[in-house]
Amino acid sequence: MKRMILTIAAGLAATTSWAAEQVITVEVSGLTCPSCPYIAADAIKAVESAEILNVDFNSGDESARYTVRFDDAVTTAQAVATASDSYGYSGTIVTDDNS
Repeated sequence: MKRMILTIAAGLAATTSWAAEQVITVEVSGLTCPSCPYIAADAIKAVESAEILNVDFNSGDESARYTVRFDDAVTTAQAVATASDSYGYSGTIVTDDNS
């Protein structure tokens, strides 16, 4: 019995050690009104474990970049990036901040 409990505990530890906190930048476009960045942010924050760390709004091209932290054991980067799509705001993962 003791060996079985240790085996289960080791298996759980190995599974959870693969999970990691991730930080990505998501660019959301189509933010045409003053409330749009807030609606897009609410959509991102509705993804389980997603937390917005920073927002850079660019009113000139009606877009915003959200720096988001999330647990990849709970959700995916793609789910975070596309969370605002259902509200009509296209979200994509930014791979290079200089682009």
